[in-house]
Amino acid sequence: MNSVTKVNFLYGTDRVNLEIPDKNFLGLLDAKPIAGVTNPNNVVSEAIRNPIGSPSLSEIAKPRQTVSIVVDDHTRGLPCHILINPLVEQLQRAGVEEKDITIIFGTGTHRPTTQEEQQQLLCDVSCQGYRIEVHNCDANDLVHIGTTSYGTEVEINRTFHEADLHLLTGDIGYHYYAGFGGGRKSLLPAVAGRTAINKNHGMLTHPKAVTGNLEENPIHLDMTEAAKLARVDFIVNIVRNTHKEIVSAFAGDLEQAFLEGVKITDEMGRVKIQERADIVITSAGYPKDINLYQGTKAMVHALGAVRDGGVLISLLECREGIGHKVFEEWAHQYRSYDELSHQIQTNFIMGGHKIFYMAQGANRVHQYLISKLDPDELKEYYYVTPFKSLKTALDEAFEQVGHDATVWAMPHGTAVLPTT
Repeated sequence: MNSVTKVNFLYGTDRVNLEIPDKNFLGLLDAKPIAGVTNPNNVVSEAIRNPIGSPSLSEIAKPRQTVSIVVDDHTRGLPCHILINPLVEQLQRAGVEEKDITIIFGTGTHRPTTQEEQQQLLCDVSCQGYRIEVHNCDANDLVHIGTTSYGTEVEINRTFHEADLHLLTGDIGYHYYAGFGGGRKSLLPAVAGRTAINKNHGMLTHPKAVTGNLEENPIHLDMTEAAKLARVDFIVNIVRNTHKEIVSAFAGDLEQAFLEGVKITDEMGRVKIQERADIVITSAGYPKDINLYQGTKAMVHALGAVRDGGVLISLLECREGIGHKVFEEWAHQYRSYDELSHQIQTNFIMGGHKIFYMAQGANRVHQYLISKLDPDELKEYYYVTPFKSLKTALDEAFEQVGHDATVWAMPHGTAVLPTT
């Protein structure tokens, strides 16, 4: 009897086990195992008290000042109360009152966070006397604050703009065209207008706009310029491991604190591989696979580990469907990679880039998908072959590329960056 290795994959809030024959299995592609800290609140507080490249909050904040704090929305799963509580503690020590603090959910172009999601993310913070606001990228009262050197006309949330102090919080991780999430990304796109977001993200076909790269990356540099125009005063970012545990926190200057967090993220997640496999299996888990719009990130990362002509199997629950109106519209309207590429470069609309990435992947590999989405819809418009189970998909992949095919397993697809 052939020996097998059991691998545990994420699927929404559940897990799916798969047996992979040892003769085919190259191994797990996973992030470096860095243990989470035992007291996250203390670690975040310590980072805030010892900022990088910035005066302390006690020096920056003054009594009677108004403060706006941007927090991540429901698509990130970040426990933002862990960041907010120590931030507010420092602000209150400086004389800032609760009534002068506004917490803004930075939704970018995502749907609004629900009341239930806000309570889950903020926990006890929501019971305090702070104002809570959900950003609307199409609001009619956005404020124009300037133009970047890349030609992006930056409009931002009025509440954020009119505050005396502008604070960003977030989670640093890989991002497939901004290089890394966190830092400046909590301004653009999080609390920016749709036009600015579209202009910025329209540069994603640039060869430097790729996962894990900041150098000469126009999207990253444009975001940074926008955050400077917005006069961001202080950031607090965390880095988490694949168990969603906080491993470190960084606070202070918009750029310097962010770059320190990037170092840890890259040290943890960049995995050197000797060879690309014939088959790669990836998953993301909730909320990273809340919809196809979010789940494509795991697919893009995993493509780096698949050989040309190989098979990428993605396990993405997608409990909220496709996840973006424009994503769906473009999938139906533009039916080839060339059409999509032309639209991205000449008429970018936020959401269209997701189907561009799926078409790009299909140009190089066979893409299989296990999800709750309509299989006929997937097959017709989304450049994937749908399957009902992970085992069935793997069996078909062996038929597709050969029973001696090599296999990588990548259960935490959004947290790992395979490189050759």
